[in-house]
Amino acid sequence: MLPEKIKIEILTPQKRIYAGDVSAVRIPGTNGYFGVYPGHTPFLTTLRIGEIKIVTDKQTSYFSTSDGVVEILPDSISILSETCEPASEIDLKRAEAAKERAEKRIQEGRKNWDVDRAHVALLRAMNRIKISSKN
Repeated sequence: MLPEKIKIEILTPQKRIYAGDVSAVRIPGTNGYFGVYPGHTPFLTTLRIGEIKIVTDKQTSYFSTSDGVVEILPDSISILSETCEPASEIDLKRAEAAKERAEKRIQEGRKNWDVDRAHVALLRAMNRIKISSKN
C-alpha cells in the first residue's frame, strides 16, 4: 500500500526553505518538469531554473528555484538548490530591476559584460517575476 504523503525538504546554502509532508510536487529537472507522488521510483537528477509546485491538503505553494540537485525516494524528496524562494517572499521590484539590468548587459555585449552570465541572470529574474504573481 502506498503512503498518502511524501516528505519534502528544500535546502539552500543559506537555510532550509521548506519541510513538510505533501501530496504531490512538480519539479523543474534539467530534462523538463516532472511530478512526484508518494511511492515514487527512486532517482537522482539535476535542477534547473524554474518553478517548484508543492501540493498539500490545505494549499498549493510555489517556489522560484535555480540550479541544484534532487534526490527522490519512495517516502521523501530532498532538493538542494543554489537559490530558492517562496512566491510570497519574492521582491518584485528587485526582480524587475535585475531583469532590466540583465537585458541592458546583453544589449551592450561581450566587450563590457559576460553575456552568458547575463542570459542566466535574465532567466532567473523572469522566473521570479512570473512566480511572484502566484502569491
